[in-house]
Amino acid sequence: MATYERPSPDVSRYCEQRGFSSRVREGGFGYLLEGWKHTVVEVEDGYRSLFDEYLNDMDGRKIIDELATHASDEEWAEVEAMLPSLDARFHAATRPVEVCILGEHNAAKHGYRMDRDWWYFRVPTNLGRVGDPGRWP
Repeated sequence: MATYERPSPDVSRYCEQRGFSSRVREGGFGYLLEGWKHTVVEVEDGYRSLFDEYLNDMDGRKIIDELATHASDEEWAEVEAMLPSLDARFHAATRPVEVCILGEHNAAKHGYRMDRDWWYFRVPTNLGRVGDPGRWP
């Protein structure tokens, strides 16, 4: 497992309060950005994992966004150096869908909107083998 720089105290505190996994709490943005990069590459190559794993991958992107207001200047500089290009690549390898991939109930419950939480409203254009193709929007 890769070693990441410890997150800033504000990020650590927020992760702890939200009950994020130990990997997120200990790895912070380094761990999250590496995960998002892996997801983008996987989507570009033809997503082959299960739909539930895709949902978890999108949750990782949500956490990056959620932590933005808690990031130190150094952490945010790291994010800004990588995230825009990764997001652009993700956009190029996905297509928009009309409904939230987590379902309309969850979208309403959590207030997810296409304009702000766009990762929950996109699916890969080049789906590979998936466990339950009927679950993909």
